[in-house]
Amino acid sequence: MYRKHSNLNEPGNLRQRLWRYLKFERLLQAINEGTMYFPHITRMSDKWEGLLTTRTKDKLFKQEYAQYKKVESANGAVEQYEQHKDAFYINSWHMNNHESYLMWKAYGDRGCAIQTTYERLTLSLHGSQAEINGGVVNYIDYDRERLPIGNTFYSVSYKDIAYKDEKEFRLLYWKLNLPNQNLPIEEHGVKVAVDVDILIDNIYIMPVNTVDIEQLTEVIKSMSLSCGIKNSRIKE
Repeated sequence: MYRKHSNLNEPGNLRQRLWRYLKFERLLQAINEGTMYFPHITRMSDKWEGLLTTRTKDKLFKQEYAQYKKVESANGAVEQYEQHKDAFYINSWHMNNHESYLMWKAYGDRGCAIQTTYERLTLSLHGSQAEINGGVVNYIDYDRERLPIGNTFYSVSYKDIAYKDEKEFRLLYWKLNLPNQNLPIEEHGVKVAVDVDILIDNIYIMPVNTVDIEQLTEVIKSMSLSCGIKNSRIKE
């Protein structure tokens, strides 16, 4: 199921379009298995994922030192706080009402993009045993600004300003959520059940050799999906 979280910001429009770029093999797997893949946070390209900014660390250190009067205890508290990120798995979506040249430039080698809406995405998770949260990513200057502290979800809902063009809405699988504690997890990620017919509005294809349009058409037909297949307007 999808559950809103009080510390995460939702898109302002239920019909906000969302895009997920993925390889052809992942797309076929999602359709055939009816699953959505959440890689572990440490598998993301941004190695700052889930970590605190320098000023946030300083603030937390001072708070802990004021309480315990020990440098070791304060440093340990900061380290322990950052370790909370290891309980998270992330599924990322790009918020944009139209195709993005920059996103295709970054992820065009993956060949495919699922286009959906915020409403469809959340509804597609309704039948899942897992509890999934989601939020719009906040972008701040990691050299100059502080993150909020006091909730586990804060550090995984912020990214450095350098990634602002991603306009990310992310789904979060927190393995400590009660419904998730007994669900299977793979070595580098977790698969979450999803209704792909609700999820997928359209599939956009880049003209790359890794995409077999005929095979994709057959899979969509065999699964009785109502989504369309569209060629990207980007010609590179």
